[in-house]
Amino acid sequence: MNITGIIAEYNPFHNGHYYQIEQIKNLSQRPFLIAIISGYFCQRGEPAITSPRIRTKIALENGVDLVLQMPTYSAVGSAEIFASVAATILDRTGICNCLAFGAEQNCLSELEQIALLLVEQENELWLYIDQKLKSGISYAKAREQFVAEKFNLKTAALLQQSNQILAIEYLKAIYKNKLNLKPCLIQRQGSAYSDPDLNCLTADVCTRGPAVRNFASALAIRNQIAKSADKSGFPANLIEELLPVIPPKALATLLYNISKHKLINMESFADLYYYTLENTKEPITRYLDKALFNRLKKIVRFTDHNYLPIENLTEQVKTKQLPATRVKRALTNLLLHIQEEPNFEPSYIQVLGFNRQGRYLLKRMTKSAQLPIITNFSELSSVLPADNLWQEELELRTARIWLNQAGCSLNEIFASPVIV
Repeated sequence: MNITGIIAEYNPFHNGHYYQIEQIKNLSQRPFLIAIISGYFCQRGEPAITSPRIRTKIALENGVDLVLQMPTYSAVGSAEIFASVAATILDRTGICNCLAFGAEQNCLSELEQIALLLVEQENELWLYIDQKLKSGISYAKAREQFVAEKFNLKTAALLQQSNQILAIEYLKAIYKNKLNLKPCLIQRQGSAYSDPDLNCLTADVCTRGPAVRNFASALAIRNQIAKSADKSGFPANLIEELLPVIPPKALATLLYNISKHKLINMESFADLYYYTLENTKEPITRYLDKALFNRLKKIVRFTDHNYLPIENLTEQVKTKQLPATRVKRALTNLLLHIQEEPNFEPSYIQVLGFNRQGRYLLKRMTKSAQLPIITNFSELSSVLPADNLWQEELELRTARIWLNQAGCSLNEIFASPVIV
């Protein structure tokens, strides 16, 4: 039986995600799909625009059978932690045998070579990176140069694209943690992750659907939603713009949810970010070293304005060695008060929702999973080891912060799984 896992954020779900699901289903006559998604905040340090329950409903309506939630600690961690914890949870279900992921190019063998190199020569890699950082080269560029020296420039260039960087982290997780997951690469269609253009047309090679399908990045879609928020008729004014890039059922659920609650983005939490930063005396949270902490404090203290928009703050703080995503991730880890846990490993499997096929998968999981399974947040404290109870506090704190800003009831976190 082919049970494929997907690691995603669905922030929001779009045609590229639907395409990936279709391609996976085309690979097997009886495919089952498990998606593990981030919760209230995402890997680049930004809040999700909709709650994990809404994203679960959309995923189940568009081909996923069972949806799990990754711990907040890994959801707002580095690409390595994000990939490692999510892949490990899929493996620990005891039923998932394949991990599917996207990449800009159809280059699985080359990505596997890079991943093996980075795992097998990890110590040498870090020594190399340390030397390069001292000379002013960024971490990403230093790692790319390391791969170029071991292989060639063409292979190293694969590290320049975001989906391939994440794909390498998934492969590293499989090799390093000895996971029983077969990698499956689905070539990405249309816009790159960071492409702000909403109107990217790509020939659709799917067996179903329109002959031509728009593929826009999640970033472009979020930008368009933010631009339309202040216009009359919001969010109905988004239908014409987003219908070409989001599956109809997913768009209906997304817009209905947006109409019922406050629109969430980085600026929704600006006051909280600044309050936390102003009242922090020492940088003890993850990704916030002394240099970044002092840089943030200095800009906040000496700005000519009141508090800058968070996007403006990150633009002023970022450097060649300190990308904007690292700054946002540091701010979010500060807001959520997440400290470094060097030996972090997943302690449980949280079920967010399922369909009829997913119910069957869940039944199988209860017999084969290597971690305790919870279907309600109230069960979490009973399955966590005593030294990991901080995870319950973190999950509750994260949900409360997000739900309060969105104008939602805290009861959502205690709700039963979504069933479609």
